[in-house]
Amino acid sequence: MRTEDTAAIIRAYHDAWTNKDFARATALLGAALAVEVPVNDYPTAESFAAALESFGSMVSNVELLAAMSDGNQAMLLYDLEAGPVGRLRVAEHFTVEGGKITRIRQIHDTAAVRAAGLAG
Repeated sequence: MRTEDTAAIIRAYHDAWTNKDFARATALLGAALAVEVPVNDYPTAESFAAALESFGSMVSNVELLAAMSDGNQAMLLYDLEAGPVGRLRVAEHFTVEGGKITRIRQIHDTAAVRAAGLAG
């Protein structure tokens, strides 16, 4: 997969969920999506999509700080504001195969998420 294709898919996903178009964001997720996040567990693409919509609905602002891609991998770094969580810096690493996101690895400070009662 070309780096440009990966970058376009990841940006489309990011733009979709940050604009609360969760159906469009979900359409970019592969059926066998693997998710690694610091809190909670999402064993299926459907469970992750539900969490994305739930959390994404609380997000009032997102500032993309950096985007990088190479081959079928990409990374985004952004700050977001989300209701009870407040300001949160997030780094995401993506793998794209066949035009779909097949892996998401996310890193963020969990203290605010736990304090808001959003960690399972």
